[in-house]
Amino acid sequence: MAVPTDPVQKYPAPQTTITTLARPRGKMEPPPDHGERSYRGAGRLTGRKALITGGDSGMGRLPQSPTREGADVAINYFPNEEPYAQEDDEDVVTAD
Repeated sequence: MAVPTDPVQKYPAPQTTITTLARPRGKMEPPPDHGERSYRGAGRLTGRKALITGGDSGMGRLPQSPTREGADVAINYFPNEEPYAQEDDEDVVTAD
């Protein structure tokens, strides 16, 4: 009976090179629009409620969508993340 061969040893390893891409620095022109200015709701969620968990994770853009669609939004977050939650709250209020 033939002894199985290790496939790692059987085939040649591919040649790999590691390249890094330079990240652009500074402000983007024009600034990116994630829907803060351009998205217009159509009232699809009027009379509904939305609970956003992880509101302390910089997800401030997420609650804007249900708010603009007419939903009442509640954001849940950890007490030690209050500053981030306040930023998200400002974003939601301005989305109305």
